[in-house]
Amino acid sequence: MIVRDTLLDNNLPLHFYTRYLHHALRVVDELSMDFDMGNIKMVELDITSYNRAILPSDFVDYVDVSVKSGERLLPLERERNLNKRYNYDDAGNKIPYISEERYNDLDLNLLIGGKTVNQHGELSGRLYGRERRATLTFDIDKTNNELVFSNTTELSKITLTYISTAVSKSSANAITPYAIDVVTKYINMMAAKAQGLKIGLYQIAKQDYENAHRVFRARMNSMDYAEIIGALRRGIHGSIKN
Repeated sequence: MIVRDTLLDNNLPLHFYTRYLHHALRVVDELSMDFDMGNIKMVELDITSYNRAILPSDFVDYVDVSVKSGERLLPLERERNLNKRYNYDDAGNKIPYISEERYNDLDLNLLIGGKTVNQHGELSGRLYGRERRATLTFDIDKTNNELVFSNTTELSKITLTYISTAVSKSSANAITPYAIDVVTKYINMMAAKAQGLKIGLYQIAKQDYENAHRVFRARMNSMDYAEIIGALRRGIHGSIKN
């Protein structure tokens, strides 16, 4: 529908449909790397005996890796220097690396990042200059297509939100209404470039696309009033009363 409307806007016949469809599919693929265009999935993965999780076959990149804590998902931090080489026992079986310390309080260790805290999340050791250290982290082993976890907390399952290799919806309903304008402007820009129009006309088409992309990004990442006030209150401990 977007491609046909663009052809009508430019007074062009269906002869140009395939060329314009090619541009539309290309920009949808590009947008899907940064926004949910139907290719964002959420799955629950089991932790293996050697403290890893096998990634889905259509995995491209992660959005979030979390652990269940009641009704909420607590995000894990990525630690890129985790050892990604397998550890084996004497029989050749894969085993986790030995950790010097293990914690089971997910709330404190994920959000605070240490053990010298009381039940209110306050540091109890008077270590005012203490550096935060996350006690439960992960990294991605791209060679073996697995998530690697630190051994400071025992886990049985994790929740993975990730970008998949393909849009899971059909081409008829994959585009959010917010993306119609940016797709249209991208088609016009690429058509102007392919037709060898004057540089000024191409620059105008390019500027129109960049403006449409900026508006699209703002709409997809919008925050409502309650979220803004909540972020301010969390940052300064609720002193704002308005």
